[in-house]
Amino acid sequence: MDYQYFYLVWTLFFLIIWLSLFLLRKDSRREILAISLVFGVGGIGCQYLHLHDWWQPLRITNTSVGFEDFFIGFAIGGIASVLYEVVAKRRDVHPSNREAIRRSSYFFIAFFALVFVCAFFMLHLNSMSAALLAYVVGISYLLFRRRDLLVNSIVSGTLLLVLGAGTYWFLFLIYPEYISLFWHLPEVWYSKLIFGIPIGEYIWYFLTGAFIGPLYEFIEGLRTRKLPNV
Repeated sequence: MDYQYFYLVWTLFFLIIWLSLFLLRKDSRREILAISLVFGVGGIGCQYLHLHDWWQPLRITNTSVGFEDFFIGFAIGGIASVLYEVVAKRRDVHPSNREAIRRSSYFFIAFFALVFVCAFFMLHLNSMSAALLAYVVGISYLLFRRRDLLVNSIVSGTLLLVLGAGTYWFLFLIYPEYISLFWHLPEVWYSKLIFGIPIGEYIWYFLTGAFIGPLYEFIEGLRTRKLPNV
């Protein structure tokens, strides 16, 4: 297979899952779209930094950053936002003080991004370490404020980890050398391979799911309850 299309194939795989969840959960479409757009836009900036020390796949446009970067962030963000609700068969409910909670929580995404940027440019961490630090700080704050979202966070992280790892193993069938070709693998802890995948990738998927899974509920001040007749 032509490795020029590896990133596109990977992106399309996640977009198919995203579309399936979007069609399945009509009640969560607003949540899926909102989180997808945030992480689609964020994915472009993050991928630009990741080029230096994390990975550098080919884009079909032969540019440093391409449309794949937007759509991979778009898809993973939307998927992670509703995995818990789909598997646990739950839906969001609106509290009476929703607007006040929303206004007090909007700074949270900006704060998360600021931690990542400061860790990279001021602390001079590599982009993988900066991303993991931002996730740990973000998840810690989120769960400190909303302990009721702990199960959502853990389950979302675990499910996205399983989905992400499964995707990598599937891609090995088509592109067996993609890790060695596109990933920067310096002699650091997160580049060690487990079943052909860098350790950092497993951790990134878990923390991404743990952060994004309860994010919409946190920002909007929502709680979840079992779907009726379940």
